Amino acid sequence: MTDLSFASATELTALIRRRELSPTELMHHTLDRISVADATVNSVVALDPEGALAEAAALEQRIIRGDNAGPLAGLPILVKDLEDAEGLPTARGTRAYQGRGPAARDSIHVARLRAAGALVIGKTNTPPLGAAVHTTNDAFGTTRNPWNPECTPGGSSGGAAAAVAAGLVALATAGDGGGSTRIPAALCGVVGLKPSRGRIPHGPVRMPIWPQHACLSGMARTVRDTALHLDVAAGHHPADPNSLPAPGLSYRDTLDKPLPALRVGVLRTLGIAAPRSEILRALDHAAALLRGQGHDVRDDESPLPGADDFPAPFQLRQRVLAYARLLDVLDDFTTRRDTFEPWFADLLDASRSLTPADLAAYWAHRARLDQWAADLFDRYDLLLMPTTPTTAWPAEGPDVAAAVHERVLPISYTAVFNDTGHPAVSIPSGIAPDGLPLAVQLIAAHHRDDLALALAHALEKSLGTQHPPIFRTER
Repeated sequence: MTDLSFASATELTALIRRRELSPTELMHHTLDRISVADATVNSVVALDPEGALAEAAALEQRIIRGDNAGPLAGLPILVKDLEDAEGLPTARGTRAYQGRGPAARDSIHVARLRAAGALVIGKTNTPPLGAAVHTTNDAFGTTRNPWNPECTPGGSSGGAAAAVAAGLVALATAGDGGGSTRIPAALCGVVGLKPSRGRIPHGPVRMPIWPQHACLSGMARTVRDTALHLDVAAGHHPADPNSLPAPGLSYRDTLDKPLPALRVGVLRTLGIAAPRSEILRALDHAAALLRGQGHDVRDDESPLPGADDFPAPFQLRQRVLAYARLLDVLDDFTTRRDTFEPWFADLLDASRSLTPADLAAYWAHRARLDQWAADLFDRYDLLLMPTTPTTAWPAEGPDVAAAVHERVLPISYTAVFNDTGHPAVSIPSGIAPDGLPLAVQLIAAHHRDDLALALAHALEKSLGTQHPPIFRTER
C-alpha cells in the first residue's frame, strides 16, 4: 500500500504510468487532503477543484489511449503566488493585488511543467513580493510550519514548503532570491534547490530583474524529485536572454552514476554566524557520512568579504533588493500606497534613499563575493555548510535585531550564493531536540547543478527522509 500523501513525485508518476493509479483518483485524494490538512498550515491561497478534476479526467483519457502524457503525467502541483498560472489569480502575496482576475497565461516555468503533464491546481502563500523569511500578509494571513504550527515554514516560499511537508502535494514551484527556497525547505524538512543562475528561465516579466539574484526553483520531498523537476524546467528561452542553454544531460540519470572522490570544504560560520549547537552537530554528522563515502572532507573557515563589518553588507543588500521591488511596482505604489501592507510600504519607501554611492558599494561587494567563491572552488568541488543558523523561528517572524546581535541572521548562509549564482541544495539532516527539522546545504561550482544533486542524493540515502508527526496519515 502506498501512502499517497507522502509518496514522492517519482513514485506517483510511476503508479500512473503503470495504470495502478489514475489521475482522477490522485486528484480526488489531493483535494480531500488539502481540505483537511491545510486548515492547520494555511499554505494554499487559490484553488480550482473543478478545473483540476476536469484536467485530470482529460489526461486520464489520453493515458488510456496510449498517448505519451509526459514525465509529470497526472501529478497535481501548486504554484507559488509570485508566478502566473493561467486561470488562477496572482496576488503576489499582498493585499494590493488581491482580487485580481485570473492570469491570461502561464509563466515559462509553469508552462513547461504543464507540458510535461503536471496538473496545476492552485497557488501557495508568500510574503509581499517575497520580501520576508516568514510567510504572512494581509491578504491571506499567516502560513504555519507542519512540524509545529507556532513556528514559521520560512519565506518566501513558505507556502510551497508547508504544502509539500504536510503531504498536500509532492511538488510545488518556488523561487530563491536570498534563500527563499532553501530556508523554507530546511525549516520544513524537505529538499530545496536553488539552481544555477539562469538555469530556469524567468518570464514573461514587465522589467528585467536587474540585480540578477533570484532563481526559479521547485520544492520536493526527495532529491530525485528535485532532479525530475529540473529536467523538465531547465533550458534557454528567448524571452529570458540570461537563461542558460539546455544542460545536455538528465539530472535524474546522474543520480545513479558512481561519484568520484570529491573535495568537500566544510564552512561553519563564514565569519558572521554563531549557529546553534544542534545545527553544528547535524553538519558534523553530514561531514562524517561524506568522509565515510570516500570523499576528501576538510574544514575551512574562509570568512565572507565584509565579515568584519557585519551586518552592514547584508543591510545594504536588502536595501538594494527593496529598491528593485519598488521599481517593479512603482506605478501602483505611487497611486495606491495604502493598499500595500504598512510594513512593506515602509520598506519600499525607505529604499528611495539609495544613492549612487550605495549602488557602487553594493556591486563592489558583489565582485568581492565572486572572487571569494572562485578561490574556494579552486580548492574544493563542493562546499558543505548549514542552511540556517537555527531551527524554525516564530510564525510571526524572527526578531531581526536579536538575530543580528546573536549572529543568527536567517540568510547568513544562503544569500551569498544568490549573489554569486552558484547552485545550492538544502537537504534534511535529522530532527533537533525541539522536534523541528535540521538541514545542511551543499554548494557546487558554477553550472554544476548535477554535482550538487548527485552528492545530495548520496547523502540523502544515509540521512533518510522524514515527515511531520501530526500530519502522518493512515495508509
